[in-house]
Amino acid sequence: MTEEPVSFRSIADLNSLSKSLLRDLITGSSGISKLIKHQVSLLELYSHESKKLERIGYCDYELAYVCYTLALSLYTNSEKLLSEKTVDFVRSIKQNLVIRKDSYETIRSFLDSNENETNVDPSNLGSYVSVGHVKANLKSSMDNFKYREVIFVEELHNIISSTSSSKVLLIDYRASKDFNYNHIKHSEIINIEPSHINAIFSQNKDVTDQDLEERLKLHLSQDQFHKFQNRYKYDLIVIYNLKYGTHMSHMDRFAYLKEVLLNEDSSALPTRNPFNNLVELIMFKNKYISSKLKRHPCYLAGGVFHWHSVYGDDSFYTGTSYGNSSSIARTSSPYLKNFGEYLSTAKSTDDTPISNAFVPIIPSASMSKYNPSSAIKSSTSSSTITTTNVSPPIQQPPTVKRTLSVTIPNNSSSSSTTTSITEKPTIASVAGITTNNTPSKFLDSYVTGLVNLGNSCYMNCILQCLGATPPLTKFFFPGISNSLPSSSQVQSYRQHINVNNKLGSKGIMTTNFFGLLANMFNSNGKSYSPTNFKKVMGSLSPGGQFATFDQQDCLEFLTFLLDGLHEDLNQMVISNPEEKKAISELTPEQEKTREILPVRLASTIEWERYLKLNFSIIVDYFQGQYLSQLKCLECGMTSTTYNAFSVLSLPIPEKLGYSTNQRVSLDDCLKEFTTTELLDDNNKWHCPRCKRFTKSTKKITITRLPQILIIHFKRFKMTPNGYFNKLDTFVNFPVKDTLDLTSYWPDVGTSVNSNLKDSEIMSKEKEEQILSTLPSRNQQKPFRYKLYGVANHFGNLTTGHYTSYIHKEGESKKTRGWIYFDDAKLTYNCKESDVMNKNAYCLFYQRI
Repeated sequence: MTEEPVSFRSIADLNSLSKSLLRDLITGSSGISKLIKHQVSLLELYSHESKKLERIGYCDYELAYVCYTLALSLYTNSEKLLSEKTVDFVRSIKQNLVIRKDSYETIRSFLDSNENETNVDPSNLGSYVSVGHVKANLKSSMDNFKYREVIFVEELHNIISSTSSSKVLLIDYRASKDFNYNHIKHSEIINIEPSHINAIFSQNKDVTDQDLEERLKLHLSQDQFHKFQNRYKYDLIVIYNLKYGTHMSHMDRFAYLKEVLLNEDSSALPTRNPFNNLVELIMFKNKYISSKLKRHPCYLAGGVFHWHSVYGDDSFYTGTSYGNSSSIARTSSPYLKNFGEYLSTAKSTDDTPISNAFVPIIPSASMSKYNPSSAIKSSTSSSTITTTNVSPPIQQPPTVKRTLSVTIPNNSSSSSTTTSITEKPTIASVAGITTNNTPSKFLDSYVTGLVNLGNSCYMNCILQCLGATPPLTKFFFPGISNSLPSSSQVQSYRQHINVNNKLGSKGIMTTNFFGLLANMFNSNGKSYSPTNFKKVMGSLSPGGQFATFDQQDCLEFLTFLLDGLHEDLNQMVISNPEEKKAISELTPEQEKTREILPVRLASTIEWERYLKLNFSIIVDYFQGQYLSQLKCLECGMTSTTYNAFSVLSLPIPEKLGYSTNQRVSLDDCLKEFTTTELLDDNNKWHCPRCKRFTKSTKKITITRLPQILIIHFKRFKMTPNGYFNKLDTFVNFPVKDTLDLTSYWPDVGTSVNSNLKDSEIMSKEKEEQILSTLPSRNQQKPFRYKLYGVANHFGNLTTGHYTSYIHKEGESKKTRGWIYFDDAKLTYNCKESDVMNKNAYCLFYQRI
């Protein structure tokens, strides 16, 4: 497809178009009330476009200009027809026009500098062809589509049937049963049910695209989920449902606007289209900058109905064989059977039946005795619970040569490339890293710098922190001693790799992380260049994010690495989407029951449910849990969700009279994180009981604390213009002193629901009785932590630099205490006052 520069119509042409529309609207409207309605709709549409301009730097300039010009002209006409009933409305419109005048001038200035002179007939609206509105027999620039939100069937057909390298992702926004029955024939297509979007926004408006990704992970086939994960790689995303939008391709968006206004069909306005919440999530509410889309999505005019009317059955996939979740047959998996028991069986430690209010989610006996810690046979496991009942299946270690030839997916195409990765060091060289120290002493004391491979400091600082995490290093190297370790000792981690998990890398990431640690141990006192590891991480990362030499966010790298290790080592893998859904989602009745349970009990049950799908050393050591409760201030209804976390991201409170010298404490950040937030104005919650958006509150409570606690400070804040500013606030945090989080952990008898009736409140004795039948999994007071790693960030988001402070337990004075790692440059014997610095970005604490 030939790329052509985008051109815009001249101001003179747009003014002529506005006059033509004005005549038609005045002629077709009887009385001032209809003219006022037109102005309100036009200003609504203009606000939609100007807000887009603020957020992403572009919009439908032509449509915005015409809407404002038309609203202004209609206001002038309305002034002549004022009455006592309408004077307030008209004055309000005038105020809106004045408020929006600056943005209008910005849009006009853009069009002035980018106009394309045309020769059109002002009396014929149909002669105006919208920017980028190209007939099917013409080739168009993909950039045309970022300036408007609608694409016609001929245009879409022209793009996806061409030999162009442009990639288009179709999102079928209908129920899965409709998608399975028929959908547009295109290889790059996924199905997102509107119910998923509604459910996400009904819980809380403060959501991100990662919330949607987590939900779709449970419902989409692996192929579709992979496409959604790589959504930012597509040149254009097109959304459609059954038949939203005009099906008349000859009618451009201005003619369509005239029809909508004259028919007084406000639901057909572009601002009211059914895809707005989905677009809001994937376009504007990005948790990570790297997942931003290339351009604003479009919707297909007339939907799948019009597509079929133009191109017929040959353009459709039909039947249920596409691979969507609902087309997968149910299985007799024991996991599904156990979970059914888990939700429905009431078991008590005595013969006294538990109140029916708590029956639906009391676990079965087998589930209550299941202890994931038994599956990880690390000599350093801190679990105090011993069981002999249920263990996840242990994978056999794959037979791998010293030089691995592994197939790494090529993210740019469907093909794959074979990369030879030399696993160094050998068994002998691993043995050579030991000294007269004990194994644990060496793992806690080795000192190795990492070479910067070109803006790879974001990776180096995280590797230093993870390489200093005792439970992780001892999991991979449980048998380092003064004698030569056996192959089984060095390779014992391999028995935990789950090669059947499609979300993992089949052990590639884990094996190379092991090799990296071994090389760092073997280079003690020197520096090491992690070239191979970076290549592997780059090849595995979505879109090759970490394959480039661009600066990246160390938090994104940390999250990607922990998630990858978890999926490689996840023992609880269920491939059937329906089975996943049965485990991960509760019925409304079960959710209602959960709302009245005490926090400690509900948290424990939710964690056991989470472990049905997620169990690895990463979960066992790094993951905690918090609850998020929404409460309607009108009817009192609550909705509580329990969420696992590997990194606790804390906001930095901005106090009145903020200055660059302001200091806050880590406790201030924790209080800000757990304080009750008022959801009002644009952040209201859609209350299921009131069936509308209502003023509400949101409360977060930490419910489970991990063995390894990673804290991230939210130092980057998005401005209304879509840019990121950095908060350089100095955060005080414990360095030598103990971090005690016991007060943040809810004990037995804690409830976050103040609306319970006396008959619904469970006694402490009953809660303790039920909890005694469930695994505690290290959730016993106190929760005290010591700091062992700090990742620092200097500069801004794109041109910054990362370093780290690591606490070592070396025998010599030089390697004892805090060491500063600036890539390969090391500074020894750092003061604690240096460690606690205003550039601290991520803190690594170990429970003691």
